[in-house]
Amino acid sequence: MKLVAKTFTALNTLALALVTHAAFALDPATLYQRSSPAVVSIAAQNGKAFNYGSGFIADSKGFILTNHHVVGKNKQVAVKLTDGSIYSGIVVSRNAQVDLALVQIRPKKPLPSLRMQTVPPRIGQKAYAIGDPKGLERSLSDGIISRIDSSGLIQFTATASFGSSGGPLLDEDGQVIGIVRSGNPGTNLNFAIPAAAAINNLPGQRSIVVQQIGNYTLASSLQIRQGNYQKGLKILDEGIRRYPNNATLYLNRGAAKSALRDYQGAKSDYSRSIQLQPTSLAYSNRAKVYTALKQQQQALEDFTEAIRLNQGWGGSNLGAAFYSRGELQVKLGNTKSALSDFKQAAKFYQQIGNADRYRAALDQLTLISAQ
Repeated sequence: MKLVAKTFTALNTLALALVTHAAFALDPATLYQRSSPAVVSIAAQNGKAFNYGSGFIADSKGFILTNHHVVGKNKQVAVKLTDGSIYSGIVVSRNAQVDLALVQIRPKKPLPSLRMQTVPPRIGQKAYAIGDPKGLERSLSDGIISRIDSSGLIQFTATASFGSSGGPLLDEDGQVIGIVRSGNPGTNLNFAIPAAAAINNLPGQRSIVVQQIGNYTLASSLQIRQGNYQKGLKILDEGIRRYPNNATLYLNRGAAKSALRDYQGAKSDYSRSIQLQPTSLAYSNRAKVYTALKQQQQALEDFTEAIRLNQGWGGSNLGAAFYSRGELQVKLGNTKSALSDFKQAAKFYQQIGNADRYRAALDQLTLISAQ
């Protein structure tokens, strides 16, 4: 079980950090092309019959999230990947109350996986579901988030039917915001378990301390998403009092302070987060604070370090870092460096199919070249 614990520690580090960059929406075709290879089909014995459902690869080493009601009481299930290969999956963790299960397969090579986003979605935002409704493998449907109850359960309008259970509910950036739990065809009564529950509620994978830190992160994120920054700060203050050496809590508190334009306070929190655990996101966020404080050289250095570290960021974040550093290079008169950065930004935006940001980077290149 040590390997599973390490996997969820890695997922926690990535997913529980409050994302502060602006999400650049993918068009549906690109989102599907990038996300569907990580969606799997699952078959589990149920007496003389089978339960059929969906799941998604949460870690490239072969860890798959799905619903507990899909795997039932089975210790082993059949997992079919997008290339048609079939694996025997071991159910390594389950939580019937939350309706979640973690399945492990042993692939011969790293698998495509999806990133988890534990910052709660907003009511009205676009959402996409990929799964096997009525056995139609990896079907894409779209809709909006229509309701979030007090427990965090997500109600959405994208189509979900028998077989969709366990599949991912994605935001416009292709990140998992929920695990589809149930759906009623012909209605808008479709529900998904929030992604944070997958990290916080599978037993045996994380220590109690890490669970508590996750709870502080999720509770504060809920408040911040709703614009209740002071309430979010209060929760994070309490979390930091209990766990003064956790980098994620300082990272999230820095984001809340930045939203309140307390840039000195945000800079202090980001610096502490970097001291505890240097990450691309922490450096990038501090660079934005330095930019707001008109400390351009420090911002330039932090963007450079964020790009150098590049710990699993992906196209949108890395493109944004190059773009922001390019803007700083222009202000500092570093024309050649600015051109290089905008070219890199355009490259990453083109790779992920973000046409608007790709054009913006090209416009910057044209503007600089014309001067």
